[in-house]
Amino acid sequence: MDIFQKYGSQIAIALVSAGLICLVLAFFIFPQITTANVWVEGASQPVTIVPATRIIANWLLAAGIRIFPGDSISYSGIEVQSSFEIPDGGEMQIFFQPGVPVFLLMDGKPMQFSSSAQTIGEALWDQGIKVKEGDELSVPANTALEQSTNVELRTGKLIRVVNGGVETEIYSAADTVEGLLIVAGFELQGMDFTRPAENEPVPYDGRVEVVRVSEENLVETSAIPYSSERIPDPEMAVGEQKILQTGQNGERITSVRVRYENGKEVARESETEWISKQPISQKTVYGTRVVIRTSPEGLNYWLTKQVRVLSYRDTGNPTASGIWPYYGVIAVSPEWYSILKGTSIYVPGYGVGTVLDVCPGCSGESWIDVFIPTEDYVPWNKNLTIYFLAPAPENFSGDLP
Repeated sequence: MDIFQKYGSQIAIALVSAGLICLVLAFFIFPQITTANVWVEGASQPVTIVPATRIIANWLLAAGIRIFPGDSISYSGIEVQSSFEIPDGGEMQIFFQPGVPVFLLMDGKPMQFSSSAQTIGEALWDQGIKVKEGDELSVPANTALEQSTNVELRTGKLIRVVNGGVETEIYSAADTVEGLLIVAGFELQGMDFTRPAENEPVPYDGRVEVVRVSEENLVETSAIPYSSERIPDPEMAVGEQKILQTGQNGERITSVRVRYENGKEVARESETEWISKQPISQKTVYGTRVVIRTSPEGLNYWLTKQVRVLSYRDTGNPTASGIWPYYGVIAVSPEWYSILKGTSIYVPGYGVGTVLDVCPGCSGESWIDVFIPTEDYVPWNKNLTIYFLAPAPENFSGDLP
């Protein structure tokens, strides 16, 4: 008897049972993708699809979604690329966030891109644009990127701010010096100022100076020189004198305003002044009576005086008296010349000479020049007592200025 005829019903039951067991095992051991959910940002319900493969891009295509630069795909909370393959037994849903257009004006140059980042700052970062200290963004970097957005970015440049003499380097995108100071935290106070001025643009060389200004009032004391008064006395001999009243300087008080820039004085201005002590003039009595005396050399003289004696030689010009100089010509100050012209003076070591020339440099000094011809010239620079020989000048007041 054929085996199938004998055990046919049992074999059929066994085969059916084995098939069912295989189906059950295949269901649990090798799960099959039936449907999947694609969540799109902003949608209240997912798009349900029946994916044919495990490549995530195909899931999106099955949901009717095209992928563009700037879009974002997340699987299990992690952003993945469009070529990512979902592993066997993976979850049946993904999250898709389309990119939002961003119109960026960066340092005057326009550019456009799409981004699915959460904030403006993150969107710029994804584009390789790092907003750093000193940059100016038209909106806060943490502004949520929810819709098409226009944003302007001005990148900061290196600025050297010299504040009160101390240099600091900062980065700033400010247009004006005033804006730069606000960013840098340098506040002007009182009379402080900047170079360039606050309302001027930030200079191309990137150097701004903050000048700190201060002023103070000082009280200064200065002397008021006393004057001298000479009083003639006919009872005293020429050359004699005595002080009747000793001179004393007065005192002046001045209020002075001093201006400092960066700690250095740049100006001072007198505001008010007053005299705290009046000067007292010096009064001197001098003799006008001519007395003739005789020198050790036997010369009659009416006055002696300690003076500085220098020599001079030919100048190519005549003397003040109109004659050509010769040995024995003496030059004195213009003030003395008006009194002593034509009178004789004995100079020890030189001899007797006559006042016939003017020495402009001798004004206000006890100083005379003696002439020595060029061929015999010897330089002199001596302090000597000289003798003014008789007779004395007519109408002489008794005082040599």
